[in-house]
This record gives sequence, C-alpha cells and structure tokens, in this order.
Amino acid sequence: MKRKRLEVPALFRSGNLMVTKDGRGQAFYRVPQVNYEFLSSAEKRGLRDHLANFLNEFPHTLTWWQVPVPHSPQDILEKERPQVPADRLKAWEENIRATAEAIREMVPYRHPLFLAVDLEPVTGNLGEEIARNVYEIIRDPMALIDDIIGGEPYRLPWSEWKRFEQAEEEIFQRIRQEFHAGVERCSESEVLWLIERCGCRGVSPPFQEEPMELVVQDGYIYTSRADLERGLHDVVLDFGKQLGMVKWTKEFPDGQKSGWFSHLTLSWLPWGLRFPGGAEIFQHVRELDFPVELMVRTVPIPHEQALSQLQNVFQYITGQIQHVKESTREGDSDSTDLSDFERDLERKDINQELRQKVKEEQIPLFRAQMIFTVWGESPKMVRERRRKLIQAMKEIDLRLEVPIVKQKTLYCHTLPGSTEIDSFYFVRPTAEFIASFMPIGCSEVGDPSGTFIGITVPSGSRHGERAVGCSPAYLDESRARNQLSLTSSMLIMGTLGRGKSMLANWLIYNRLMRGVRQFVFEPKDEKWAWGFELPELRPLMNLVSLSTSVRDKGKLDPLLALGKDPRMREDVNERQYVADFALTLLLYLAGEPDTSLAGQAIGYAVDETLKNDDLPTMMRVIHYLEAFLRGEIRFPINREAARGEVDRVASFLKRQATRTKAQLLFGSGEEDPVDLSSPLTIVQMQELQFPDPSRPDYRQNMAVFTCIADLGRRFVNRPGSAKSVTFEEGHKLRDEKVGQMTYRELIRTCRSKDADVVMIVHNARDLRIDPSAKLREGEDGGEEIRSNMGNRCIFRVSDESEAASACEILGIEPTERNLSEIMNLGAGEWIMRDVEQRVAKVKFDLRRVNPRLFRAFDTRPEAMAERERKYGHLRNLPLEEAYRLLDEETKGAAG
Repeated sequence: MKRKRLEVPALFRSGNLMVTKDGRGQAFYRVPQVNYEFLSSAEKRGLRDHLANFLNEFPHTLTWWQVPVPHSPQDILEKERPQVPADRLKAWEENIRATAEAIREMVPYRHPLFLAVDLEPVTGNLGEEIARNVYEIIRDPMALIDDIIGGEPYRLPWSEWKRFEQAEEEIFQRIRQEFHAGVERCSESEVLWLIERCGCRGVSPPFQEEPMELVVQDGYIYTSRADLERGLHDVVLDFGKQLGMVKWTKEFPDGQKSGWFSHLTLSWLPWGLRFPGGAEIFQHVRELDFPVELMVRTVPIPHEQALSQLQNVFQYITGQIQHVKESTREGDSDSTDLSDFERDLERKDINQELRQKVKEEQIPLFRAQMIFTVWGESPKMVRERRRKLIQAMKEIDLRLEVPIVKQKTLYCHTLPGSTEIDSFYFVRPTAEFIASFMPIGCSEVGDPSGTFIGITVPSGSRHGERAVGCSPAYLDESRARNQLSLTSSMLIMGTLGRGKSMLANWLIYNRLMRGVRQFVFEPKDEKWAWGFELPELRPLMNLVSLSTSVRDKGKLDPLLALGKDPRMREDVNERQYVADFALTLLLYLAGEPDTSLAGQAIGYAVDETLKNDDLPTMMRVIHYLEAFLRGEIRFPINREAARGEVDRVASFLKRQATRTKAQLLFGSGEEDPVDLSSPLTIVQMQELQFPDPSRPDYRQNMAVFTCIADLGRRFVNRPGSAKSVTFEEGHKLRDEKVGQMTYRELIRTCRSKDADVVMIVHNARDLRIDPSAKLREGEDGGEEIRSNMGNRCIFRVSDESEAASACEILGIEPTERNLSEIMNLGAGEWIMRDVEQRVAKVKFDLRRVNPRLFRAFDTRPEAMAERERKYGHLRNLPLEEAYRLLDEETKGAAG
C-alpha cells in the first residue's frame, strides 16, 4: 500500500501569480463563458474561429480547467435583502430558504472555467542579462550551489519575481485584447483553492483568505515550508488501495472526510471531429448526470518542428501501407487487416492535407493533454461513473482509458503549477481542432442574481433537468435599467395551460417582497383568494373586482381621479392628457367623430367640466350637454342646428351611464376611484366580458378595457420608483383606435418612467398594436412591442407557423430542430431570450420550489374548484370581515 503526502509544485504565490520549483511561472484567470445554446451553425463556427485565431497567435502553454463546484445559492439570493421592506422581511426569508434548498437539489454544481498560462520572466537585453546573472552569483554563490546539488530552493531573487510580475501584466492585457475582455485575474485564495481541491475531489474546501507571507530580505523573497505546502499538508492520498483510483482522507473544520477519485485519459482520438454538435467536449461532459472535471493543456510546437514531426508520421504511415501491400502480394492474409489498411490510407491523406495547411498558413500545431476526473463516495460509484463517461465520450468518437498504475502521475499533472506533459498526450492537433472542444461554451441565461425563475436544460442532454450542466436562471429587472441601459420589460407568450400565469404570479410575489410596487390586470378572476391563502399579502394588496354592480359605479371614471388627486390636478400635462382621454372615450362610446356637431359639443362639455368643477366627472359632462340644450350655457356652435344630434348623444350617454356596464366610467363625485396607493393593486373582471365585435355590448366592454389600461398608466405616473405593470390580454385593445392609443401610451409611459411591463399574450399576432397598418417587407407588425421587451419567454405554441414567429421573437433560426423544440415544450418549460440576447431552454417547477405558493398560484380547474369550496363563502364579504372569519375558522379547526 502506498500512502503518500504530496507536495505542491508551487514555490511562491501572490495574487494570481505562482512561481514553481522548476523556475517557471503560471498565472491564473477566470474566464467568462458564452451561452452556446440555440446559436446558429455560423455563429458557433465564428466562436470557434475566434478562439482558434487566439491560440494560433498565443505562444504560451495553456491549461483549461472546467471545475464542477458544489453550488450554494444562498449568497446570490441574499443580495436582494437590502431591498426588502421591514414589514416583508419574515415572508421573504421563508421564501428564500425554500428556494435556496430547491436550487441546491436541482443545481448541485456550477462549472466555472479557469485558465492557467505558463510564462517566462521578461528578459532585458543581452548585456542586462549577463550583468544580472553575474551580480546574483557574486552576491550569493551558495544559491547556485544549492541548485547544482539539488537543494530545495525556498527563496527567489526579488528581481526575478518582479520580472514574472511584468510578464504576467503583459499576458493579462494580451488575453483581454485578443481573446475576451471579460477575463479576470484569480485571487490568491482562488489559486490556493484550486490546489487544495485536487487532493479532495468531490468536496469543495473553504477558501483560505490568508495570503502567502513573502518575506523580502537582502534582495530575496523567502517563505516557510508550512506556507509553501498549505492546501495539501493535511491530506493523505492512497494510490494503491484500489487499482485505477485514489483514496483521499482530509481534515476539515467539521471533522475528517474521505472519498475516491479516478483519472481517465484518451486512448484514441479521431482525425476529425464533427462540429458543431459533436466536438464540444466541455459541453458534453456537463450533459451527464454526475460531475466530471476536465483539464486540457496545450503546448505550441514551433512551425519547423511541427513540419518535421508531420513528415516523420507521413513516413511511418507510408511504411505501414507498403507493409500491407507486400503482405497481400505474398498471400499472408492473416497479417492483413483491411480496416487498418483503409484507416492508414485515410491518415495519409489527412497528413498530407495538414502538412500543406501548416506550410501555407504558417500555423502552429500543438502537443495536447486531456485528463478527465470523476469521483464518488465509494469505489463502486467511481467505477459506475467511469463506465458512463467512457460510453458517453465513445458516442462522440473519443475513446477513454483508465491508466491503472499511472494515477499518481496523472494526479501530479492536474496540480496547478505542474508543467509536465511527457505522457498521456495526443500530438499534432491544430488550433481549430482544439477550439472545437469549446471550453467557453455554456447554457447560462438571465442575470447573475435576482428572482430565481428556473434552471436551464442543456438541449443535447439525455438527462434533461438532471444534467449537472443545468444552471440557475435569475431575473433582476434593475440590472437591465441601471447597469446595461436596456429595457427591463418582459414578454411571456404561449398557448393556454403551459405555465405562463404561474411564472407571472411568481414574479409578482417576489418583486412585491423586495419592495417593487405593482399594478396587475388579471381578467380571469383567478387571484381572488390570494389574501386567504397567503396571509402575508393581506396588508399589501388591494384587490379590485370590477362587476356590473352599482357598487362599482364610477370606479374607472378618468375625470373623477383627476378631481380627487391634487397631484394629478396640478400637473398640466396630466390634466391635458386626461381631458383628451375622456373626450376620446366619450366620442368612442357615442360613435361620433370629433368633427360632427355632437362631437364638438362633447368636447366643449369636457372643457366646461374641467374649468368649472372642483370634482369633475364624466356624469358632469352629460349634465353640461343637457345644460347646453336648455340654453343655460353657450358653446361656440349653433344650438338649433346641433340640437337634434346633441340631444340624441346626451340621451344615449346617459342611458349608458345608468343602465349598462359603462356605468363604471361615469361617476357622480361621491364615489372613490380605484386606489392605486397599495404596494400591490390587482384589477380583475368579475361578470365582465372581453371585447367581442359580435356582441351588442362590444363598445361598452372595449371602453371598460381601455380605462383599465389607463389605470396602469396612472399607476406608473405616481411618485416613487421601482414599479411594475403586469398586463394580460392587452391585445384586445388593438382592435380600436382608442385602445391602440391607450396601449401605446401605457408602454411609452412605462419606458420613460423606468417601470417594468410584463405582457402576457397567446401568439405573435397579439403583438401587433394596429392590425390594419400596412406592413413593409420583412415586418410582422410586432416590432413596436418587441423593441420594448428585454426578456422574452416563449412557451409551447400550437403550430409550425407560430413556432417560426416565436423563433423570430427569440432571434434564432427557424430550423427544423428549433421549431420542434418550441412546439414540444412541456408544462413549465419555455425558451428564454434575456436582455443580453442569450437564448436557452428553462424549466420551472414551483411545486418543488415552494409548494405553498404553488397551491396559491395553481389555476387548473380542480384547484379552482377546491379554492371555491374552501373560501367561496368569504369572497363577497368585506375583506376585513372575511379575513376575521377565516382566522376564527382556522383557529377553531386547529383547536
């Protein structure tokens, strides 16, 4: 049995820089990954070519690490805490605890990408180099003797360290300029963590924040052995207990832990890889349902040396082919393998093609090393994961093997600071070949933090939501506005019953918990029991259920709101807008053009109302029309000529105001308009219908619908920040000019006031504000709304035509695969395009995240029936009385 405590190859560490015991340096960086899902083939090739060009021009050894890290979402979710009002903190904390626990189960790992660059110290001119070496030897010849006799060098000339720092600075700037501007330096604690975790694969040790103590004395820097070996000094590795794997035992603050891991390497690499779709190895290992660490190290081969190696391989292959031919002529069929012969012919052609490419384009080749690492709690688990990994890689034409007696060597190769690549490598891939592995590809979508809205599901994974490459998706509307200067509004589109309302309700609840004031138009009367099922919402919510009852008379009167809100009355622009809106609404109800005598009379009556009445109302407009007919006031029109028309219109409007559902629009001054001051205002329609041109009450319903949309505009115009408007069935407004005007004004006001709009529609046609507008070639009429929607969530649609429109909304190609993906989305699944135009498939299971909220937001028929059974006897009572009775019933049941 071989039990060994291994030393790290590092000599000194500081920041992201490490100097190793063999006198080389390594610098460590965090690499932002790029969403790879739903990119077109051309976009994927462009991404690969960009990385290949960088590799071709970058002369240093690179090591890419994709490291599965146990994921804890608590820190991400806690970032919202400062925004949470004190009266909602308890409910917010309970929801966060449940959400964090669910995320940990669904997304146990994140997959950060690290890059290590081998570097040489920057050198001066020849004279400076000679002078420096002579100076160091004269000053302390024992340092040279230590190196010669093999002593351990625990010191380094300060001038050498500074030259490494200079080299790192040049490398860092070059990487950001030529590869990715978002690359960041690792911290020293991250570098130490990368070292420490190698000895305990499968467990993420806590970060050690104490920096390495570098002592500068007499022109040298020193460190202690304890600091040098920090990270692996308390781990014991057993390389012999199980062949082909390593057992580790390590001390942690909460006690001793142990586990097993195993390294795998390539045994056969195809001469070509299918790209896109087959070569993206970094992505394919994330499609499994267990974690796999992947390390790829590449060493550029000088051009002349590459050509020489290719020539040697060519001669070897040619010899093999000649041997087979001679064996065939001599009749030695047993020694002839036709499949090997055909493979050698193919290799010969590829070799010639590659030599010509290298020669003409002056591109380098690479020595490359690829090491996969799996782990588990037992040898049985490790063996099973190795088997699954080998099978998965075989499907993309990569053959892996488990070096039974070389696990120690491979372990040393995976340690940060190691520069060995003398075995277990494949030779002569091009930069394009290596770039096809796509280390920078991922499936992330959404914001870095905010409201959790689901997990991304890698499109190529057979394991679906169980794939370890799933990422949590968050939504932070303030980031789009404040950091990216983009619209934070949202489009939710799809057929009925797929989870649109569930997602919208979840967003409403979470935004409310962190202080966002919200106006919600919910036409289907599905939120009436929120106060009964979610007690924390009672003091925050104003539920307005509009009906044809006389108790709701005048609640939507736009002039009444102007009269009872001093702020609106004093705002000149708002006063003018309300006047114009009231006039347009009355003309629409009456079916009169503004140029007719009756239409002109309505306009003058509105002016008189605003000029003379402290509490203007729509009923007062009718009174002024009647006063005009009686000769009590004058309008600048001929009364006798206008009498017939005005009398007809005044009578019609009066009948509408007293005997139909349009009474919602006509107040007398005694009513109170809809209160928009609560943190959450929900307006829903009870006993009201959507505007339907085939019904005789079409204009009444359209006028009511239009006034509800204007409530949203008035809500956004109220003082204060952080507002959101959720509007469902808004497309009903597009059929009439008055509705189109109000719809546009709502969107424009939200944009100008930095308020979020969540639009919920069924299909792409619903995005056209004006269906009658003539379209230019290539337009579908939805551009006006789409341009104001930053985040777009597309649920399943019903047919291929709608799927093609959905692809356009998402900004992806309408390929057969994409159309099928959209048309076959399951319940709670959607394709999301975020504010940065990244696209990915997202799945959200609220039942798993927060069962209590799922029950409250569930709108399936059986859930609605159960809700009616439990709370139906309370819904028409005054809310305070209803809540009191419910509390008494609950206490009685508990007793």
